[in-house]
Amino acid sequence: MDGSEINSNNNLPSAEILNCPKCRSALRVTGFLLTKNIACRKCHGIFDHSNGNLKLIRVFKKEKYNNIPIGSKGTIDGKKYEVVGLANYREAHTPYAWDEYILFSPIHGYSFLSVFEGHWNYFEQTILRPKREGNDVNLNGDTYRIFNRYKKKTDYALGEFPWDISENSNTITEYIYPPYIIVHDKGTNEETWLLGKYITPKEIKEAFNLQTYLPQQKGIGSTQLHSSAASLSKVKHLTLYVVLSITVLQIIFSFSAKEKVVFKDQFTIPVNKTGIVSPPFELEKTLFGKSNLQVELIAPVHNSWMEADITLVNDLSGEEFHFEEGVEYYSGVEGGESWSEGQNYTDLTLSSIPAGKYHLNIFPAIPDGGVGYFQLTLTQDVSMLSNYFIILLIALIFPVALWISVSSFEAQRWMNSDFSPYHTE
Repeated sequence: MDGSEINSNNNLPSAEILNCPKCRSALRVTGFLLTKNIACRKCHGIFDHSNGNLKLIRVFKKEKYNNIPIGSKGTIDGKKYEVVGLANYREAHTPYAWDEYILFSPIHGYSFLSVFEGHWNYFEQTILRPKREGNDVNLNGDTYRIFNRYKKKTDYALGEFPWDISENSNTITEYIYPPYIIVHDKGTNEETWLLGKYITPKEIKEAFNLQTYLPQQKGIGSTQLHSSAASLSKVKHLTLYVVLSITVLQIIFSFSAKEKVVFKDQFTIPVNKTGIVSPPFELEKTLFGKSNLQVELIAPVHNSWMEADITLVNDLSGEEFHFEEGVEYYSGVEGGESWSEGQNYTDLTLSSIPAGKYHLNIFPAIPDGGVGYFQLTLTQDVSMLSNYFIILLIALIFPVALWISVSSFEAQRWMNSDFSPYHTE
């Protein structure tokens, strides 16, 4: 019986019981003729079962603790399995080791659970052959990037296996497309392709109803997904849409801005330093009811300064908008080289000023011997690029932060790979 005739979850066959030729312990065989090797829990011997008999191949010197006991039953992706074997592997000539659990179903055949540094992957054999793209492979239009290539060595085994568990010459190549992974296992006489995916410790515990603690996770798993990685692509598209929308609105506002000079006058600074009241002027009503107002101050200062305390007063409501402006300009020659600092003009922009009639109350200040006059120019509804860049910056904060987080996560993932795209010479 090889299990191929089983086509329902009912009336599943019972396991075959054999006696260990070395210690006479009972050996449970679930995979029937599919089982090639059996490892005894008591004497740690590995036996060949390929012809139905048991022949000793190797004896392990130590026993490995198994997080999922042999014989445990569970369901993954709607498929019912029994844990029939455990192998502890090590990458040749390195300290990197991991566990692999062999799952068997008379209906679905063999599947596998692999755990390295607390990160789990669930594998199934696949008849699909990925298309090679240089060092990478492509399956169903998705590119799986090469992550690792090594020879594995078996340090310990327990239970039953559908292959020669003592074979240590296989070359393993891993290709990742998180949360998915393709593993190419190439031996002397055969090769196997496995398609796997990341599975959380919580899912493992729930699948097999485990009450024990599973290995604590270390670092980033080769197929582990960033918690927001799936939404990064959506955020990129949304960000592009927002940036385009903001840009289009800025262009519309720029073309629709009136940029009307509503007041321009030159003032003589009083000797007694009293205030100045400007002639009245009017701000027209705009599409949004309110508008900005640019105030430009020009004074012919040289090696001097000039400041003005200014209040914009609404003649009807009495509402006031207070602000200060100042200019300074210095120049000279030092060490045979000329220098200059400052300028004789400045401007600022007041926002959300209601329409109406206004005047200015101006209190200028100058040092002794300073300039005698200054000029003010007021322009209503000017196009402001500063607002555009501020809004753009705010809109980019979250997507940029998310991109940095995901990029850092990816860099940590590839730290254990000899094929990392982040390595620099």
